[in-house]
Amino acid sequence: MNLKSVFPGLFFLLLLFPLEGHAQTPHLLTFEDAVLMMSEYNPALQRQREEIKQREFEIKSRRGLRYPRVALNAQAVSMSDPLHLDLTPVRDAITPLYNTLGNFGVFSGVPNPDPATNQQVPTLPDAQSTAAVRQQLLAAEEEIKSGEWDKMIQEKNFAVVSAGFVWPIYAGGKINGANHAANVKHDISKEELRHTEGKLLTELVSRYYGLVLGMEVVKLKKQMLESLNNHYHDADQLFQNGMIAKVELLHSKVAKNEAERELKQAKRNVEIIRSGLAATLAYDSLQQVMPISQLFINKNIENLAHWIETAKSFNPQLKQIEDKKELVEIKHRIEKNAYLPSVAAMGNYNIVDKDLSPYTPDWLVGVGLKWTLFEGMTRKNDIRSSSALQHQVKYAKQKADDDLTAYLTKLFHELRMQMEQKTELETTLQLAREYCSSTEKAFSEGLATSSSVVEAHTKILQVKAKRLKVLYDYDVALSLFFQTTGTPEQFLNYSKGENTILESL
Repeated sequence: MNLKSVFPGLFFLLLLFPLEGHAQTPHLLTFEDAVLMMSEYNPALQRQREEIKQREFEIKSRRGLRYPRVALNAQAVSMSDPLHLDLTPVRDAITPLYNTLGNFGVFSGVPNPDPATNQQVPTLPDAQSTAAVRQQLLAAEEEIKSGEWDKMIQEKNFAVVSAGFVWPIYAGGKINGANHAANVKHDISKEELRHTEGKLLTELVSRYYGLVLGMEVVKLKKQMLESLNNHYHDADQLFQNGMIAKVELLHSKVAKNEAERELKQAKRNVEIIRSGLAATLAYDSLQQVMPISQLFINKNIENLAHWIETAKSFNPQLKQIEDKKELVEIKHRIEKNAYLPSVAAMGNYNIVDKDLSPYTPDWLVGVGLKWTLFEGMTRKNDIRSSSALQHQVKYAKQKADDDLTAYLTKLFHELRMQMEQKTELETTLQLAREYCSSTEKAFSEGLATSSSVVEAHTKILQVKAKRLKVLYDYDVALSLFFQTTGTPEQFLNYSKGENTILESL
């Protein structure tokens, strides 16, 4: 899921808003704007996108395995001794033969070389034949003696610059496997990005709406303080008129002071929550951010079976397990193909050389084959290992499916429970208000104590706070629910519309 594509055209509102205790002018920020900001600046997402780029380059790199590798090679060699071929023993062995035959050999049947007489006398007489052959043998003996029988093959020092290539023709499926694996790893990285986006969206919901909750609690604390200030003022008037004892006045003052302390604490908590939101959004001016989206709850949510089926198709962690299963299958195929030979074409061309043997060819091309016949049972055990790994992934997938169903069921019932609690708290809040109004009236008539009034106001505050907490817990659980289904973008669809009830106190 690309969060940018889900929220097109969003923009940041830059309006002034008076914030008590701060000189800054805060930025009003909707939840949609916060999502866009997080997608743009959060380093975890940026790191994940860079990993996807890395995988894309790895795919291109693996494609290169199909092409020839051309290299320019340069060598300068110095040997302990030059290479030479000494054939003097051969010369010494054949020279006596030529000498003996050239001096004592008797020959006949030599063809007559004279064209004028060779028709009548096709062969020379024996004496002339012997003289002719002896003459050639003696001449050959002299040539043998004067010949170079100790031949230099390669000088002691030489250098050569050459260009060569190796082009794999068949590699037993290793190249195809490497390319397939690179594509699967790219898919895993994309699913990891989706998983990170879902986790961060849940984190953003927790911190953004946590800040909304904290600010609403501050409002409640202010209302409580205002109510207790009014109560203290009424108690003081009643005390001055002698209608209540001093202990009642002191009790109202203690309650007012406690409300002041709780208000300060609530404001401090807001700043702590704001710093957490700053970490998620990774934006410099976060101390001035003011969330304006409201807490919400839905009237209903689609049946659980629908979301379980959705999760089995879109949950990024399940998708990663499936991709890893495919990687293991690729590994298993490669291990099995290790029994097959590898075939490659090769060639070399000497570009320039110094003192290189003239017997060395200027170029060569050929085809080579490598077939490992025995490798100490390594290949057989590698196949067994990859087969066991396949079973591991299979069982991990089964466990993940079961855990996913159980977790979604838990979250779904939590959502339904929070819907029910919200309805019940509405009735409780109405009763608490009626009780508070009756208690205040009774206190003004001297028929109730200050502690009863404080307790009544506290009850209203508690019910309102519980109601806010139910909405907050619902929003966080909803984001977790959609993260688990693999459709975190659904959170925004459920945060607005006719199916949505916004917070209102």
